[in-house]
Amino acid sequence: MNESLAIVGMGCRFPGGANSLRSFWDLLCAGTDAIREIPADRWSIAAHYDPTPGRVAKSISKWGGFIDDIDRFDSKFFGISAREADGMDPQQRLLLEATWEALEDGGQTLEAMHGSRTGVFVGISTADYAALQFD
Repeated sequence: MNESLAIVGMGCRFPGGANSLRSFWDLLCAGTDAIREIPADRWSIAAHYDPTPGRVAKSISKWGGFIDDIDRFDSKFFGISAREADGMDPQQRLLLEATWEALEDGGQTLEAMHGSRTGVFVGISTADYAALQFD
């Protein structure tokens, strides 16, 4: 079977404040290292960091790639109540935002896509937020 595939739009969220393809490209061209120390509003480095490998419930690194403004989700825009949005995994909220931007980037409208053979392909991982909610 030989079927065509067209990528008509893209949306993204990357560390280093790269929230558009242009800003991601600029970050790459500048050779910017978007890895930074864990922000204090994410989790306590003092409580989780230990440079000794093998310590239970500890991390040997205090660095990572962090996406900014994950708490600025416009739940009304997506028809989601504020209470439901508060319980959503931040990855789901970011996915909705980036998907909408990909549609806009590709000049697509919901009306034009209704009933069409349109797919959305996502790269996403982990379920840390669900585990935190169970605690």
